[in-house]
Amino acid sequence: MLRDKRAYSSTIWAIFIGMIFVPMMALTFDIGRYLYAKGEVGKAADAAAVAAAMEINWRAFRENGDLQPTGETYSVAQRYANMNNDYLGRQDIWPRVRSIQVNAGNNTVYVSVEADLSVMFPSIVPELIVEEGGEAQVRSFRR
Repeated sequence: MLRDKRAYSSTIWAIFIGMIFVPMMALTFDIGRYLYAKGEVGKAADAAAVAAAMEINWRAFRENGDLQPTGETYSVAQRYANMNNDYLGRQDIWPRVRSIQVNAGNNTVYVSVEADLSVMFPSIVPELIVEEGGEAQVRSFRR
């Protein structure tokens, strides 16, 4: 085997595949899972923003154009964020509505949602919290 140079080539390729190529493929799959999970958090944020826009104080909006959240705004937004969380919900990861901000100037509601994705990548990253935002515009009633 020492006289045959083809054995050296096979050894180098075996080392390359085992030490470089396989970990690169595993990392590629993990990055794909992370990006998909981040998109799911964004989808939950968009749903929460639409729900929060529907839960504003309609009487105050009709009378003077103020966008004021009601007492139910956070709970409805949280419920809609959880309902639009198929992939992460199967992994027992639930997004949390962090904040709801209203902008009366352009009649928009911005909702910030976060989720802890550490469960998906326990050996790589000790704590992985992803935050996404969703925005919805209130158009149902005119001032």
